[in-house]
Amino acid sequence: MRDDFPLDVKRILAARVGNLCSNPECRALTSGPQDDPSKALNVGVAAHITGAALGGPRYNPSLSSEQRCHAENGIWLCQNCAKLVDNDVSQFPVEILRAWKTLAEHHARFAIGRTPSSQRAETDSERKMRRILDRKGKVVTLSEMTPARSVIMLGPRISSCFVTVLDCNLDYVTVRGGSSQMWERSIPLENISIAFDHERNQLELQQRHE
Repeated sequence: MRDDFPLDVKRILAARVGNLCSNPECRALTSGPQDDPSKALNVGVAAHITGAALGGPRYNPSLSSEQRCHAENGIWLCQNCAKLVDNDVSQFPVEILRAWKTLAEHHARFAIGRTPSSQRAETDSERKMRRILDRKGKVVTLSEMTPARSVIMLGPRISSCFVTVLDCNLDYVTVRGGSSQMWERSIPLENISIAFDHERNQLELQQRHE
């Protein structure tokens, strides 16, 4: 038995992202007019973040029926992206879909009441948040960078380690690391630079120390 979203939840999911696909690389408009002036077209889908039924993509058996069909378990996507994320679960796990949802709602909140011409370009903090949230739940490299005045003597990096991205907002990125003793740290986003470690094929968060 499927735990499908009720109609009011579908409407809420669509409205919270301005009827745009939540995939940051798509952002397709999902509604528009039909030839019939009394009707509208919709190519959007209220997709389940964790599967609606046993055996479904990203199914979580610990959730109740009410939780599976709650708005918190939904993400608004165009039909193409909805099919894409369900056909490739390993590439689009729960953490990625939740990151997409967070970003899409953030952009929709800022756009309310503004004409397109008045919508500013993405800030550096928003760009960093978007790139970090895309790796939510995944392992990245955290590098401690040498203060500028000590680079010549110590080199550009003090140390590096692997951490898991737990969350990120416009103020802080929270990571977890360690092997025997797990630790968590919230780092001001303004102190983070982003690079890509091509040798390890991995995102690198560079924490600056002044």
